[in-house]
Amino acid sequence: MRMRLRNLMRPRVACGDGKGMQSIQNGLLRRSRLRLSVCFSVLAGIAFGFAAQGNAASVDALPKAAPSSVAIDVSSEFIEYLGRFSSGRKMYGQLEWLGGLLLSSDEPTFGGFSGLAFVDPDHFLAISDRGSVLSARLVREGGRLTALADTSMRPLPGIGLELPRWRRDAEGLALKDDEAFVSFEGETRVMRYRLKGNELTRLEGPLPLSQEIDAANQANRGLEAIATIPDGAPYAGGFVILSEKPRNGRILGWIIGSGPIKTFSLPQSGELLAADADFTAQGDLIILERNFSILSGLVVQMRRVRAEDFRAGSIAHTDLLFRANLGDGMDNMEALDIQPMGDEGDSLVSLMSDDNFSFIQSTLLLQFRLPGKQ
Repeated sequence: MRMRLRNLMRPRVACGDGKGMQSIQNGLLRRSRLRLSVCFSVLAGIAFGFAAQGNAASVDALPKAAPSSVAIDVSSEFIEYLGRFSSGRKMYGQLEWLGGLLLSSDEPTFGGFSGLAFVDPDHFLAISDRGSVLSARLVREGGRLTALADTSMRPLPGIGLELPRWRRDAEGLALKDDEAFVSFEGETRVMRYRLKGNELTRLEGPLPLSQEIDAANQANRGLEAIATIPDGAPYAGGFVILSEKPRNGRILGWIIGSGPIKTFSLPQSGELLAADADFTAQGDLIILERNFSILSGLVVQMRRVRAEDFRAGSIAHTDLLFRANLGDGMDNMEALDIQPMGDEGDSLVSLMSDDNFSFIQSTLLLQFRLPGKQ
């Protein structure tokens, strides 16, 4: 059973750097680790957060400026097809597979990515659940994603290594104008940062939250996602935050804007938990969800709340866009970003996995196209 499970988890990977047999061997070693990954790492990641205890220190007591970023080497291997038995498959639900990267680095802070946001079509930021941020640029050849370049890491401003790990548990990332907003899980808060170019340079302070939000988010089942509401959508200019902790079979969310904080909820899909969220340019809310169990293994899916259905209160209707499992080469997908793509209203959907800093997991960056006329 274990061998069969490992085989299902293997993506089809093509070496993109031409370094010969050694590169292939290294890639095979990394993929063998990926085959073992989710069964152990998801449970370990869930268990870790429940140990988080303690009182939050004042934001004013934290350092404000970020240490300088450090350039790091990141190896990339192009993923041609997802899953051992999915060779040539292009459609996953309503999403068209575009390609992906298997990423690795010897840098100790590399990994654990739970939030993803593109500054422009090529440059992105990814936050780690240990309080670091990766800055990188996509490299494409012939329209195909092949590698990362200009890769660097730094601690989030105001997040020093002296803080216990549970207080550094950054989960969600959203950009707005020249600022970035990060939601934290272990200690419930949303922090605002100055964004300069492709770097978070300074801590500006927290977003005010409500007692209801504090009460609904605890330890490892806390604020998991934050998304900026686009212009033209209901509540434009504000933010949506989501809790990983469901209540009475519903996912809880809040709308933070210029007025009072508003609460909304949507039906939970089985045992799946919210991992991240983002909006399309048309105002549709896309939610990334995942869960692991002994019986069903790992399940990753995305659902859509259409702009006309998004409101405060109880949301009844969602569309299933994507559902995949171990056989589709999924890992612990926790980060989501959506960008406009072309002139037909299509969206570029990017997913990134949280490897929980486990040698038996991998960091995946996967991209899909969501057609606009659906």
